[in-house]
Amino acid sequence: MKYRSELILGPPGCGKTHTLIEIVREALSRGVDLDRIGYVSFTKKAVNEAVERAGSAFNLSPKDLPYFRTLHSFGYHGLGLSQADLMSRENWREFSRMMGMNFDGITSSDADDGLILPQGRDNDRYLRMIDRAALRCVSIEKEFNDQRIYDLHFFMLEKIDKALRLYKAENGKVSFTDMISSYVDQCSPPKLEILIVDEAQDLVPLQWKMVEKLASNSDHTYFAGDDDQAIHKWAGVDVNLFMKCSETIRVLDKSYRLPKSAFDLSMSVVQRIRNRQQKIFRPTEREGSVNFHLDTYGMDMSQGSWTLMTRTNSFARDIASDLRDQGLFYEIKGFPSVKLEIAEAIKIWEGLQKGDEIGLHEVRRLYELAPKTGDGAVVKRGMLPLLDAEPLDSTYTYEGLVKNLGLLAPREVSALDVLRLGTDEKYYIRSLLRREEVLTERPRLKVSTFHAMKGGEDDNVVVHLDSTKPCVTNPDQDDEHRVFYVGLTRVKKNLHIIESQKKYRYDI
Repeated sequence: MKYRSELILGPPGCGKTHTLIEIVREALSRGVDLDRIGYVSFTKKAVNEAVERAGSAFNLSPKDLPYFRTLHSFGYHGLGLSQADLMSRENWREFSRMMGMNFDGITSSDADDGLILPQGRDNDRYLRMIDRAALRCVSIEKEFNDQRIYDLHFFMLEKIDKALRLYKAENGKVSFTDMISSYVDQCSPPKLEILIVDEAQDLVPLQWKMVEKLASNSDHTYFAGDDDQAIHKWAGVDVNLFMKCSETIRVLDKSYRLPKSAFDLSMSVVQRIRNRQQKIFRPTEREGSVNFHLDTYGMDMSQGSWTLMTRTNSFARDIASDLRDQGLFYEIKGFPSVKLEIAEAIKIWEGLQKGDEIGLHEVRRLYELAPKTGDGAVVKRGMLPLLDAEPLDSTYTYEGLVKNLGLLAPREVSALDVLRLGTDEKYYIRSLLRREEVLTERPRLKVSTFHAMKGGEDDNVVVHLDSTKPCVTNPDQDDEHRVFYVGLTRVKKNLHIIESQKKYRYDI
């Protein structure tokens, strides 16, 4: 490589982001201008964290950091694109009509989104294959042969690929992957003194081309990441590109997260990875604990913050169902097990019962969820439109709502009987309230996949060992070791292992 570079290997919890911000601090102390410092990643999460850290450390706003961007953002701005240039939902509907097929495609109102492969309809699997081929810098034929998805047909893949290229050309539209490839082919990178590439182990070959282009016009490039946490091979990631990106290597050798007991177990897993960069780092001084269970039912999760992790979204839903059966309040994919609007309506009704005054917004929230017909009607029909005529600063008591705005429910009626809820939902919420859960706050228990939890941490972590046949029977088990290593290393205090009773499982 013609540019100076350094690879910074950051094992779990070793303060990688702090180290990178210190590089920025050192550059600023030498008088390097902010527009000569770049910080890139393929995810918004990593870039946003860097912007927040730098903003706090140096009293800067995001506008002061013009080259702290995702790779897609570099492409978007470098090419001078606008939202109108991107494939929209309407464009995908039009393309669907033209092809006589249904596609959801890739859409976003935010041009700074990170790597998104098409999801949704079965036909989107063809789009996923086309996109992955571009990201891997291979032909669609090679991608098709590598994937071996036997219910897809190459002639249809080729047909869709040609038609999509023609549609985008005729309509002047680009995809998110097009942003990257066009930047590589057409754009001149900014002149930077320092370029930091975060989470570099997760870059696909096409993104590496873009990074190489940015680095070619930078005085010094820092690649940061951890090959042991490269768990996105399914998206086209080639960890070998990361492992050979620089001859100068620095290893951050102290974890500020992992307690000793979890460290020992995670090391026994990571050493199974055959293709890896050897590295030595130390755990914290905390002993922590490792506990084994057959399921979640015998576990005491009444205190503290918990994250329960599984191999797939399907397994995550199974865990969530178990928690629901136990009457536990949890979050999955960022959504609480009781919708916030329901939790707010319960709190509003309980306030009215106690004699509180509530605002117009609270009345609307309550009325939206209250039955309005039949024997169980709580509010007279036609009341919601009347609220539009009420002054925005109005306040209401129970008596006032009964007298003027059609409230029918007796004051002593339970909140669960005031709202439009199914029997199972009422039973579940009643059990949560008996536990004195605060439903308007974020749940202490979070259910996640290993992939979604990457980069996160929690005091108490539960790792479920269930896996799938394709994962377990894959001759190359490096990916499976990496996935479970990521899961085991999210813990700050107590690690809990749920041993699988199924045929396909990961053996610790």
